[in-house]
Amino acid sequence: MNVRQRISAEDMRERIITVAEEHFRRLGYSKTAVADIAAALGMSPANIYRFFPSKNAINNAICAKLAEETRALVAEIVARPLPAAERLRIFFLALHQHNRATLIHEHRLHDMVEAAMEENWPAIEAHCAQMEAFLAQLIRDGIAAGEFRAVDPEAFAATAFDAGLKIFHPTMIAHCSRCSTFAEMDSSALALADLIIAALRP
Repeated sequence: MNVRQRISAEDMRERIITVAEEHFRRLGYSKTAVADIAAALGMSPANIYRFFPSKNAINNAICAKLAEETRALVAEIVARPLPAAERLRIFFLALHQHNRATLIHEHRLHDMVEAAMEENWPAIEAHCAQMEAFLAQLIRDGIAAGEFRAVDPEAFAATAFDAGLKIFHPTMIAHCSRCSTFAEMDSSALALADLIIAALRP
């Protein structure tokens, strides 16, 4: 006698997210319908809506997963036993390269993230605030070690992050990639980091 395995709600949500992300990467966000995701899972669209109220909600869940991957990457950099200035340079370069690889190489994923930016801006703001908090921690470390002059870490980090939008923002990265090589884009990220470090020196 076959007993159908019961799947938890959390496991089903993860299955939906996984299949949806695969479709978004392969077909594009706008060309993927909830019915396509449901068909791939062997269920009805109505069953998908038991777990997510809309395609946008599925998209937001995928973007939250991508944001968590970014957070883990940056947290590891901030925790390294290196001078604050060196970690700040790595922060700018690694965050730029990560966003470029995730959002530009995977151009269909880029469309998905841009949709999330339009439809769920508070989540994007929260992600940016988290990146600013990591940057503020690096500045505090530098001040404590005597590498940097005394500034308001949070205010300086917010300004520095805003200055870095050209190398962090998906749309700006996509635009710059049309007229610059990846090596040139990396150099721009490091040049901006060096400018910020120079402004922080005693």
